[in-house]
Amino acid sequence: MALIFLISPVHATDRKSSSSDDRRVQDYKRKIAEINQRVAATEKALGQAAAGYKAQVARKEKELKDLQEQYQARAESAKKAIGELRKDQAELAKALSNYEKALKEKQTAEANRKRDEAKKKAAEDAKRKEEARRAAHSKKPAAKKPEQSKSDKQKRIDAARAKQRAEQAKRAAEAKARAEKARKDRDARSPEQREAIRKKAEESRRAFLKRFDVNRDGKVTKEEGKQVLAAEAKRRAEARKKALASKSTSKPAPTQKPAVRKPAPKTSLDHLRAKYSAAIKNDESAKRRLAAAKRAYDEARGNRKTYKVDLERLGKNYERARKDAYTAGRELVSAKRAYEYARNKRIEAQKK
Repeated sequence: MALIFLISPVHATDRKSSSSDDRRVQDYKRKIAEINQRVAATEKALGQAAAGYKAQVARKEKELKDLQEQYQARAESAKKAIGELRKDQAELAKALSNYEKALKEKQTAEANRKRDEAKKKAAEDAKRKEEARRAAHSKKPAAKKPEQSKSDKQKRIDAARAKQRAEQAKRAAEAKARAEKARKDRDARSPEQREAIRKKAEESRRAFLKRFDVNRDGKVTKEEGKQVLAAEAKRRAEARKKALASKSTSKPAPTQKPAVRKPAPKTSLDHLRAKYSAAIKNDESAKRRLAAAKRAYDEARGNRKTYKVDLERLGKNYERARKDAYTAGRELVSAKRAYEYARNKRIEAQKK
């Protein structure tokens, strides 16, 4: 019995420790299970992040590939467009050089023809005057003084005409010599001279842009030119108004005498005839320039490859030629009226 009582407490203590060990094991197992669950959740999140990363990388690679293809397509189209524009530029430059060459040959031929005609006409006039002089010397002078005075007058007129033709031929020859000299000088220019000319042209362009380029974008449009010219005209008109106002308000000094208006000098008939002939030539030249400018402008408008800047330049040339032709026509009408009036007046004076 004593042995039983001694053993029973031992067994009682053994049961208590095993139960506490079981709870502790369960706690450890529970914590291990929680850690396993967290590890599984973390691994799952890591797998999802890796999958998202791979998807984003694939999408970005696809976008990059699409961007590369778009850039290559745009670069090819731009290169093609640049090649076509360069080709058009070369064709225009070639056409311009051919036209300038043909125009120069035409002008040279026209000047030579006019010079030959002037020489031929001067020779014929000289021959006619010589024949008239010989005929006048061969005939004995009769009592026809008015006819003799008229013949002298005609001689003076013929001499003036011959002198005018000789001066015109001389001017044409001088113009041709100047053109030839300018061409030789242009061909014989050194690189320094060409650089100086280029700098001068660049300065002129900068001055032009400074005057007409309103928005400072390096280009001058038709609207900007009109705006600048209108502003300058407005400033000039205001200045004239101020000058007239100041002139009207200012009173003359008491010792100042009124200005005596001198009569206009009389103009001779030969001078009016020469002025009328010059007006005819100017009118014909202005009409030719107008026809050439209109033809060039119409051709440029019909050509789709013409640049906008060239079309605007040709349009401005056409408008300028049209205004010059109008002015030359008015001058021709005025010169014709003055010449006919003076001629009729002289005829009436001779009849009286």
